[in-house]
Amino acid sequence: MVNRHCRNICILLVLVILSLLAACGGQEEKKVKFFEKGKAFYEQGNYVKARLEFKNAIQIDLKYAEAYYYLGLMGLKEGLPRKAYGALSKAVKLDPSLLAAQLELGKLFLAARDPEHALEKADVVLESDPENTEAVLLKSAALLRLEKIDQAEKLLNRLLEKDNTISRTYLLLADLYNRRGEREKAVEMLKQGSKADPKEPLFYIILARIAVQQKKMEEAVELLEKVIDLQPGNMDYKLALTGLKWDLGKKDEATKILNTLFDSEPDQDVAPLKVAQFYISRKEYGLAEETLLKAIKSHQKSFQLRFLLSRLYINDKKLDKAITVLEQCLTLDSDPAAPGILQAKTELAKIYLMRNELDKATALTDEVLKNNPKSVDAHFVRGNLYMLEGDSESAVAEFRVIVTERPQFVPGYLRLAQAHFINKKIELGGEILKKGFEANPDSREILQKLIKFYQIKQDFESIETLLTSFLARHKDDIQVRAVLGDFYVSREKIEAAGEEYGKIIAQVPENHLGYLRLSSLLWKQEKKQEAGSLLEKGYGINNNSLPLASALVQIYMADKQFDKAIALCEKRIAQNKDKAFTYNLLGKVYLERKDFQAAEKSFVKAIELNPEWLTPHSNLAVLYVIKGEPDEAIARFEQALKVNPKQGKTYISLALLYEQTENYEKAMAVYERALAENSRFWPAANNLAFLLSEYAPDPENLERALQLIQQAREMRPNEPNILDTLGWIYFKMGKPNLAAEIIGQARSAEPTNPVLNYHLGVALADSGQKEEARERIQDALNSGEHFRDIEKAREALKNLE
Repeated sequence: MVNRHCRNICILLVLVILSLLAACGGQEEKKVKFFEKGKAFYEQGNYVKARLEFKNAIQIDLKYAEAYYYLGLMGLKEGLPRKAYGALSKAVKLDPSLLAAQLELGKLFLAARDPEHALEKADVVLESDPENTEAVLLKSAALLRLEKIDQAEKLLNRLLEKDNTISRTYLLLADLYNRRGEREKAVEMLKQGSKADPKEPLFYIILARIAVQQKKMEEAVELLEKVIDLQPGNMDYKLALTGLKWDLGKKDEATKILNTLFDSEPDQDVAPLKVAQFYISRKEYGLAEETLLKAIKSHQKSFQLRFLLSRLYINDKKLDKAITVLEQCLTLDSDPAAPGILQAKTELAKIYLMRNELDKATALTDEVLKNNPKSVDAHFVRGNLYMLEGDSESAVAEFRVIVTERPQFVPGYLRLAQAHFINKKIELGGEILKKGFEANPDSREILQKLIKFYQIKQDFESIETLLTSFLARHKDDIQVRAVLGDFYVSREKIEAAGEEYGKIIAQVPENHLGYLRLSSLLWKQEKKQEAGSLLEKGYGINNNSLPLASALVQIYMADKQFDKAIALCEKRIAQNKDKAFTYNLLGKVYLERKDFQAAEKSFVKAIELNPEWLTPHSNLAVLYVIKGEPDEAIARFEQALKVNPKQGKTYISLALLYEQTENYEKAMAVYERALAENSRFWPAANNLAFLLSEYAPDPENLERALQLIQQAREMRPNEPNILDTLGWIYFKMGKPNLAAEIIGQARSAEPTNPVLNYHLGVALADSGQKEEARERIQDALNSGEHFRDIEKAREALKNLE
């Protein structure tokens, strides 16, 4: 009885086990089936269906490493490196022996400029498979990035001996020789590679680039024609060839290629877009506009053509036309949540933000976020709106969304950090900058802000580490190298600073930057002759440079070598180089030498050549004051206006003369007269608006000033003087955040202008950004130029300290 009962139980257990095994077998079979279907879809390029099949397989087996590997591959194919990284990391964590995944992960690290981790992955693969060619190439590339050139060379030469058909070996060796400065060997390696693998276009592309650098344009054309033969469907190579022909003066041939491209895909808007972008790159804005308008007739539903046309109008300061084009976009789709409609509204909001029409910008941004709460661009506009309104707490929330959704969006980190700084959360702002730099290690903008953060903390070691490590990756970045030189000057490491400035000159002898920095350093060391000789050398190499010409003339004047300064200016004028600038410079030389008649003649000539440029007008007014003849000059200007009341430049000279003698009411009256003659005369509108805000800042005058400057800005949207006046009016209206934002835009165009630095510093101080305010006011005082509010600037700096 017992035996029979036991036997029944055993039979039942066997049946259960068999059913479980059958179920497991079925699940395993299903998993493999999903995986194989996913692979098939992947090979066909159908990534949507492939992803679904791989995820089905993973649902059955959460540790299915190969499925994660293919998800990673799809992320790479779709240009989604973060998704690829996540999937590949999961794959190698589940199965470290999955060498293909280790390799792809290593390549991702290399692309992300992380050669240390790329090297680790290459070594993992080579430990299991020492002959793995892809791993050897990855290791060689990582070693090159780490400047371990000799080690990389051994690996690559060994690989070349084993297999001389691998094109990447030749390419890496060419890069290696180029890093060593062995240019001829690099070119030879590329030529050898093109013989070993004549169907690899990269060899010809790089050789063409070198030929362009060497001014061998015809050779570059031949090389690009080979590339096009290999890849006739690639539009970008044809555009590169077009550019070469254009630069060679063969515009008819270039235009023929562009016309062929324009007509190549009548059902798509890609070709017209690229043709228009080519014209824009060549500053042929009329042809770009013509191309886009023609294309829009054929592709009436194209958002992209209109977006490019609107950007063209924005860059050409035709904001009303840009608005019209974007408003046309809003009629192309009846769905308010359509991507094109949302982008058009966002672009319109950006324009209204630029024009300080904040209500319109806010309304459009609200519409976009209602339909797409994750729109990064809309959150960015809204964040900027909050900043302008002085609500930096709300701005933090907006910018935080941006850095979460789009970690590579550099402005998001910069604005989020700035909002934290305004809120007195200095450490938090610094942490945001550090995270931003980790995500964007090539960002010069974040680098600059991080340096300022460390300056506040007086962490000079971190500043030096930041700059030197950045330059290790970007040896040719002369702007950052200049910053490192400036840092050494501030730390009184004069020899190190001189070395950095010298490297800039060696790298780009035709650029003015190295000469200006090093000559300034020599001058401070009382090595005046060396400073002058250095500038003469730089100017001899590039006599088109305005900064070098100006600096050299300043040195001649400081050393009382007036004849040399005059000779330089006269030679430039004879060569027809920037005549208005040079006549003004010549006038300053004569003024310094107290040759007033010649100075007056030079300033007047500069005004004739560029009547709307205020600097020579101001210098002329200074001249009359120095001569002690302001009344006589005023009488002459008034007489000239009686003869010709439409002479705009005379009004400016007369008004500035009144300003020099601090008779601001009469200056304003002159500007009023000028505007009565010509309401679109922007210099008069700008100067009158500034004087109203500065010397008669009651509410009524401030509103009038705002109206005047907005009219001026319609004519000159990006003029630094106009932006400065607009910002200053807002400052006087009690809106320091908005003022700092706008004056900051002006300063971006003229970073050494003492007035802009002073005004920006005052606005920043009032908005709570004390450290940056101190820096800007110090820049104003360090400029070496005398400006109207210099004593106020000194007092403001004293108060900040």
